[in-house]
Amino acid sequence: MRDAASIVNESIASRLLKIIFGCYFVVTLVVTVIQLAAEYSHTKDRLVQEIKAMQQTFGPGIADAMWRYNDDILRGILSGMKELPVVVGIKVEDEQGKIVRAVGTISDSSGNKLQADADGRLAPQDGKEGLFEEMFSQNFPILYTSEDGKPQRIGKWTVYSNQRIIVNQVEYDFLLILVNSVIKTLALWFIFLFVVQRWLGKPLRQLSDFVGTLNIENLGASVFVLKDRGRHELHLLADKLNEMIGNLRTAVTEKASLYAQLQAEQTNIQKLNESLELRIAERTADLTNDRQQLAKTNQDLANALDTLKLAHEELLRREKLAALGSMVAGIAHELNTPVGNCLTVASVLAEETRLFASNYASGLKRSTVEQFIDDTSQATDLLLRNIMRTANLVTSFKQVAVDQTSSQRRTFLLAEIVSENMSALSPMIRKTPYQVEQSIPADITMDSYPGPLGQVLINLVNNAILHGFEGRDHGSMKISARMVSDGWIEFCFSDDGGGIAPKNLSRIYDPFFTTKLGSGGSGLGLNITHNIVTGVLGGKIQVESTINVGTRFILILPLVAPHQIDVANLVP
Repeated sequence: MRDAASIVNESIASRLLKIIFGCYFVVTLVVTVIQLAAEYSHTKDRLVQEIKAMQQTFGPGIADAMWRYNDDILRGILSGMKELPVVVGIKVEDEQGKIVRAVGTISDSSGNKLQADADGRLAPQDGKEGLFEEMFSQNFPILYTSEDGKPQRIGKWTVYSNQRIIVNQVEYDFLLILVNSVIKTLALWFIFLFVVQRWLGKPLRQLSDFVGTLNIENLGASVFVLKDRGRHELHLLADKLNEMIGNLRTAVTEKASLYAQLQAEQTNIQKLNESLELRIAERTADLTNDRQQLAKTNQDLANALDTLKLAHEELLRREKLAALGSMVAGIAHELNTPVGNCLTVASVLAEETRLFASNYASGLKRSTVEQFIDDTSQATDLLLRNIMRTANLVTSFKQVAVDQTSSQRRTFLLAEIVSENMSALSPMIRKTPYQVEQSIPADITMDSYPGPLGQVLINLVNNAILHGFEGRDHGSMKISARMVSDGWIEFCFSDDGGGIAPKNLSRIYDPFFTTKLGSGGSGLGLNITHNIVTGVLGGKIQVESTINVGTRFILILPLVAPHQIDVANLVP
């Protein structure tokens, strides 16, 4: 434990005394320095005024001696001025700046100090410059008044003084100021020391002694009473100390009660731990069984997932086969009419040829030949038109089939691809009361995948007929496209059918989601469409739908599709 002296040296009273005295000392020091500086400045100004007064006293004599070139008189005047206490040197110069006469210590034009001897000869001053030896000077012109009363400048004279003279004149005042400051500082120190020790140190020592006697066993045995006059902040501190002691005594009592309860709880916890070990062993066995069951369940789920993948692939294959079957049926229906017409015309033409040959054997009439030629021309023209129609249909179906099966990338006109695919769908559409309108600029050229694009169009048409126009005896579908920015087009497919329910809009692209499950819908049409648009074609698809107004699919597609590593694997 530290002794009482060290406690006093680190007490609040001592620290407060040091802070107050330190502040006062700084203030006193600043004020004293300001007083000394003001006294120094005042004395210097007074000395300068005395030097300026020499102009009136010695100026005329110096001017007269310079005018008459009387060196003796000039030397006598300067020697007398040198005896003045404010002067350390005088020099007289002519109009050309040449020193005529000098006494005492002066400086040249370069600021070097020179010392003049008794004969006026100048020599550099010996020794280093001492403290307060810095000189200052005052210049006066030498004006001689001629007989006509006009002043004439014939040179100048300079009076030199230094700081040592100023210090010599104010040193007594400096001493008085310093002694006054020291006396006031010491007096204030003793006053503060007495007051702080009396009003702060003594009460704090009482408080410290009382706290030093406290321990856990004698809390509340006595109440601290501060022995000091009046009532101030330390009395409030004593009250709070007594209040804190009472709170501590209450807390100690409560802690003892809580300790007893804690021991009882520890006994109960020990018993619970023993029973818990048995329960842990039982739970461990149960967890082992559950882990085995979970492994079996995971295996069953893995098998179910594999089965689901196979089912998904089978449904995709069936979706393709259904589209292929629909296309084959359409091709057969489209080709049936022109091929049948060709067969009929060929049969009629064969019969006409046989009759013409029969008549040729018995002799031909002119009218018979003309009739044969006319009938043959009509038959040939009819036969040629149907064969051309058949050839166009076969070419169109062949291109669509090649695109759908190969998914090859090539450059194509969008309008032609749409027309070819709609031609393939026309047999199916003609069986319905629905109409299709196309509005596609003929100059939109794409470097993309026509097969997947055609698959998208076919899926959208089938979706509109199966879902949008359900239960309706009329309806129309519109296909349009336009350029939206450099390198991008907007391809729109819309219908005026029943629309999509708002709750289903977020799920239409989910695989196997359909409102016609078991009634012709597989739930894969729009899922395939979404995958083709966002994957192979490198675009985006959006849908807008209003109940009983219709649905609009918006495809944002690049004119140049991104290059795919294996396009065939990306298109279902």
